Amino acid sequence: MLKVKEDKLKNLYDFKISKKRAIEFSKRHKGMKISIMSDSMMKAMFMNTKRLKYSAKLISYFIDIEYEKLLDNMELVKNELDKEKEESKGERADYVARIDDTTISIEVNNNDDEKYLERNMEYADRLYSEKVNKGSEYKYNQVIQINLNNFSFEGNDKVVDIYSIQNEEGIRLSNKKIFIQIYIPNLRKKWYDEGVNKLTNAEKYILALVEENIEKLEELGDEIVMNEYIEEAEDVSFESNIGESYDHEQANKELYEREGFKKGIEKGIEQGSLSKSKEIAKSLLQEDISIDIIAKTTGLSIEEINKL
Repeated sequence: MLKVKEDKLKNLYDFKISKKRAIEFSKRHKGMKISIMSDSMMKAMFMNTKRLKYSAKLISYFIDIEYEKLLDNMELVKNELDKEKEESKGERADYVARIDDTTISIEVNNNDDEKYLERNMEYADRLYSEKVNKGSEYKYNQVIQINLNNFSFEGNDKVVDIYSIQNEEGIRLSNKKIFIQIYIPNLRKKWYDEGVNKLTNAEKYILALVEENIEKLEELGDEIVMNEYIEEAEDVSFESNIGESYDHEQANKELYEREGFKKGIEKGIEQGSLSKSKEIAKSLLQEDISIDIIAKTTGLSIEEINKL
C-alpha cells in the first residue's frame, strides 16, 4: 500500500490488539441477561420500534440533542444496505436510525480483524451517499457511526475515541462522516480498577447494555431508562425465540473458533521451516495419509512429497 509523503499519522491497526477484559458470552442461566454484543440481543432490543428508547438513550450521550427530543424525532429505518451492483448480495448493518438529515448507525464488533473496520467504513459510505444512489439531487447524508468494539488496542486506555476526516492540525475536511469508537474492554477495566464512582453516565449505560451479570449491574445506580433496560433485557433473554437464536449464535461461534484454531495450526505449519514440513509429511506418509491431504496440510508440493 502506498504512503503519502509527509504523512506522519499512525493507523489504528498499527497498534497491537488486546482482548483482555473483553465480553465472554455465557450460557443462559438465572441471574444473567444476554449482552447487547450478541446479534440476537441487538435485534431484539434495538431494532424494535417499541423499544426505541433504549437506542435513543445510548445515542443521546454522543450527540447534542436532549434525550426526550431525540426520542420524539428519531425513527428506525431499514438496516439492509442498498446493493452496490444489481447482481450483488445485499448487506445488513446492525442498526440504522434517522434524525432529520442525519443517519445514525450502530455496529457491534466482536471480531478484531481490520477487514471489519473497513466493512464498517464501507457501510458508512453507502449511508452517506444513499440519496445520490437513488438518483436524487447531489445531497449527502451526515453519518454518525457508533462502533461497540469487544476489543481494545494496547497503549490506548480511552473508552471513547472519535474519528473524522481531518488534517494533522485538527482542521476537519467535513463533519458528514464521524466514527465513534467505544472500547468495551477499556470500560470494563475502568469499572473494575477505579470503581463505579469514576464512571460517567454514558459509561454506566453502556455497561448496562453489554454486561451479563444482573447482580453486578445493580451498583450502577437508579437511572430510569438504564434500569428499565436491564429488567426488560433479563426477561427477553429467556423468551424462547430470542434464547434459541442466541444459543444457535453461540454454537456457530464455537464452531468458528474451532475452525479458526485449526486454520491457525495449518498456517503455523505453512510458515515453518521446510525441514519441519518434510518431517511432518514423512510422519503422515507412515500413517498412509493421502498425498493430496499431506500437500494441503504441509504446503509441500506433490512432487516434493513423492521425493520423500
